[in-house]
Amino acid sequence: MKSKAKLMQISGSVGPLELRVVNALVGQASQQGLQNHTLVVISHPHSLYGGTMDNKVVTTMERFFQSIGYSTIAYNFRGVGASAGEYDGGVGEQRDLQSVVDWARSELAFDTLIIAGFSFGAYVTLSAQPKVLADRLLIVAPPVGLYDFSAVSEVQVPWDMLVGLEDEVVDVKEMLNWAMNLSHKPSLYCRAQASHFFHGQLIWLKKVLSLTY
Repeated sequence: MKSKAKLMQISGSVGPLELRVVNALVGQASQQGLQNHTLVVISHPHSLYGGTMDNKVVTTMERFFQSIGYSTIAYNFRGVGASAGEYDGGVGEQRDLQSVVDWARSELAFDTLIIAGFSFGAYVTLSAQPKVLADRLLIVAPPVGLYDFSAVSEVQVPWDMLVGLEDEVVDVKEMLNWAMNLSHKPSLYCRAQASHFFHGQLIWLKKVLSLTY
């Protein structure tokens, strides 16, 4: 039976954070002894430009991972939806992600953690990884050039990066140069027809994920 999404709030560093949680293990007779269960935590685009956990790229990733039996958490950064606080340029948002992961580690059963982010959420995901210590990263349209990616630590775990080559927000060449100059490069997937927001390209996005996970 498919698990239902649960809307809830947890404590963040500046007040409540709004989460949408799908626990794939709900309804199973026992969670004891389960191995290789995966949780995916997904961070949304820029809070000041309409980004929320209901963004279509975020929900496409949610539905895909749920379809292969993973648990998922999408959440609203501080100042978005029912999450308290104000936009903090990516610094406080990293603490939001850390709060979500800390809560998940105390409340949910999983042994593999993937953190995923789209656009601004990709920057937050990469920046928070040294503290979050996820097992894998999924990065979609990272806003290289719009934030200081020189301060982003090298990723030391497997990671995937999806890019639209018609990106109208981020300089594609700068984005690709940044990724390809890292010592631990991502598995890179590019779509010639895709814009920054992947309008009309969500089927491609799902197909890439199905080939990768």
